[in-house]
Amino acid sequence: MAVVNEVPKKNAHSPVSDKTSAAPRGRVEAQRLRTMMLIRRFEERTYREYSQPIMLPDGKREMKIGGFCHLYSGQEAIAVGTAALMDTSRDYLVNGYRCHGHSLALGMSPHAAMAELFGKATGCSKGKGGSMHMFQAEVGNMGGHGIVAGQVPLGVGMAFAQWYKKSGGITFTFFGDGAVNQGAWSESLNLAALYELPVIFVVENNGVAMGTQVERASAEADLTKRGRGYGMPTQSVDGNDLDVVIEEFSKAVDRGRAGQGPSFLVANTYRFRGHSMSDAMKYRTKDEMEQARRRDPILLYESRLLASGLIVQEQIDAMLDEVNQEIDQAVRQADQDPQPALQDRFNDVLAEKYPLQKP
Repeated sequence: MAVVNEVPKKNAHSPVSDKTSAAPRGRVEAQRLRTMMLIRRFEERTYREYSQPIMLPDGKREMKIGGFCHLYSGQEAIAVGTAALMDTSRDYLVNGYRCHGHSLALGMSPHAAMAELFGKATGCSKGKGGSMHMFQAEVGNMGGHGIVAGQVPLGVGMAFAQWYKKSGGITFTFFGDGAVNQGAWSESLNLAALYELPVIFVVENNGVAMGTQVERASAEADLTKRGRGYGMPTQSVDGNDLDVVIEEFSKAVDRGRAGQGPSFLVANTYRFRGHSMSDAMKYRTKDEMEQARRRDPILLYESRLLASGLIVQEQIDAMLDEVNQEIDQAVRQADQDPQPALQDRFNDVLAEKYPLQKP
């Protein structure tokens, strides 16, 4: 078996995990806030681009973003909190199909992400993956995966490699509440606990699996209890509070690095957009949405930084302007970028020749 392209050596640190002792007061916190803003603006612009097909010369309409598209708006604190804890020289993160936010938090440029959505050759997966398959292996981002719970055993395999090589690395394995009902999820947790692997299982529990509420699909609505039968610590976490995410996730990171085995975390959050672009969210009431907006992770963090004097409103306004300009530029560049060349369609795939196969 051969891989066409080798993965370059990883960078030493993620952009949101820079914690040098010489950092000015509030710099790290401001960068985290900016990253959450970037994710939100990227997703909202993605919604707009997806909703506005382009007109071809023959009068036909064509979608700029093909296939399915799952937005991350409302869950930004989880992605940014995770990135703050990752050592990208040895850690991994594997994800489901709602993967834009984690990719941007780990340092992917909005241009590379938007170009991937547009199916352009300059995209992070060379335009071949699209919304659900954003990879950046050199920083430990092992990509989004479209099969529900399909990424969970992959995360266990990555953690096994870290354990075997004694690298000190850990693997964040993300999935939604719907994946908890899949057999692959159960087998993965059991094996990880048996081998005491450095894997952190994280449920991004936004309350619904597509459009089905947790209590309608799980006989036990408290998902932390679902993980208690596998011999690992379980914890329910406020996924909308960035500081809480960092504090609670760091305990699992320390446990994994110390060789004490896996952890199971349920990060409770809220998805402001539908499951995918075709979801009208009729299963959510106006009152529920209004309550959720009061705990917007970006507003919560903004308020905290303002109250503590770590940032002023002028900085927030300036960051927002910068982010908007950055997203606008990413869209303009992605629009101009080339489509993948036809002759490249078989590159970057695994190739295998069986003994009985004719040459």
